[in-house]
Amino acid sequence: MEYISQNQKEKKEMLETLGIECEDELFDVIAAQLKAKELKISSGQSEQELVDVFKKLASKNKTLISFRGAGIYDHYIPALVGEITGRSDFRTAYTPYQAEASQGTLQSIFEYQSMISALTALDVSNASLYDGASATAEATMLALRASGKNKILISSALNPQYAQTVKTYLKNSKAEIVMLNLSCMGTIEKSSVEANLDENTAAVIVQSPNYFGIIEDMDTLSSTAKSGNALFIAVVNPISLGFFKAPGEYGADIAVGEGQALGNPMSFGGATFGFMSVKKAFEWKMPGRIAGQTVDKDGKRGFVLTLQSREQHIRREKATSNICTNAALNALAGCVYLSGWGNEGLKKLALTNIAKARYAFNKIKGIEGFSAKFENAVFFHEFVIKTEKDIKKITKMLIKNGFLPPLELSSYCKQYENCLLFCVTEQRTKEEIDRLAEILAKI
Repeated sequence: MEYISQNQKEKKEMLETLGIECEDELFDVIAAQLKAKELKISSGQSEQELVDVFKKLASKNKTLISFRGAGIYDHYIPALVGEITGRSDFRTAYTPYQAEASQGTLQSIFEYQSMISALTALDVSNASLYDGASATAEATMLALRASGKNKILISSALNPQYAQTVKTYLKNSKAEIVMLNLSCMGTIEKSSVEANLDENTAAVIVQSPNYFGIIEDMDTLSSTAKSGNALFIAVVNPISLGFFKAPGEYGADIAVGEGQALGNPMSFGGATFGFMSVKKAFEWKMPGRIAGQTVDKDGKRGFVLTLQSREQHIRREKATSNICTNAALNALAGCVYLSGWGNEGLKKLALTNIAKARYAFNKIKGIEGFSAKFENAVFFHEFVIKTEKDIKKITKMLIKNGFLPPLELSSYCKQYENCLLFCVTEQRTKEEIDRLAEILAKI
């Protein structure tokens, strides 16, 4: 955004328009305990002096070497992504959709949708949603609408924040949620789906890699859901699809996931974007919007907003979702990221993640006091380690040595006491993994 100066007269007029006495009142909604007590900045400083002050403040932040994932991942973001998304054409608070003025924006959304459809091997993608959690909840709503049924089966290895979002969406509905139990291998078994599947089941939701990083048998689980006339919703990590089967290849009806891994920074958990793709039969039931391509009266290729079934545009009872926007800039980052890697590049990236995670897994489970929770599991870039050591001490020691420690799973899943969820992406070097292992061995 460009810098726009204001004089005292203009500031006074703005305050009067807002009905407040001073700028501080704009921040009253922020809890007092979250605000800095005093910045100790003297008045009358130049811009250059202020920049120096804030640089010194920022230098107090620690950049830790991350071995944590659980939904938000530390991946390298090529310069290409920032170069494109930084253009003023795209960096705007409003995403324009008027075809006569927004061909570039509409084409970028169209290209994004095409890549998500190709990546998931499904027919139609929307223009993106807020994040992985809202995308999963919207997929659930779609399944309920399309099937006319009222029961949802959810894997207990679904990201717990996604599961909670689904429950929140359905809290005041008549829908029934059944959580599928995990096997001792950390996966959902066919028998668990069969035991809960009946004529009222609208959909089965399974995440792969699941919350513990393990690859599920999606072929079997999808066919089991279909045997009971239920839809199959796959929650997937987009980078894992560079190597593992795409949802459309094992018969999934809907694929959703978190797009942060595709060229978006971790940024303390957001902002990110969620993606969704479906079989053609469900395109009219999708939430959000779809950009399509067409030709003008002269036969030239052009792009238009093709579908937006939100309540702003149609009758409320006919709307598919209350979500009234897409995460255009974040989705564009994902589009540029996928373009940069290409098919073979994405495969190499996925294989690099698998190889580094496997190296770390073997290294850590070999340390006295540490063992694999799911010894023979096939995993992507996350894995669970059980430890006899004091986890608080582990956390303290790792932070002291510059590492962001793995997630203590008991915080989210009480049955996994003394278990740590590690994540190793292409960002981690052999030296960093070896150093991590050395520290763990000394605790």
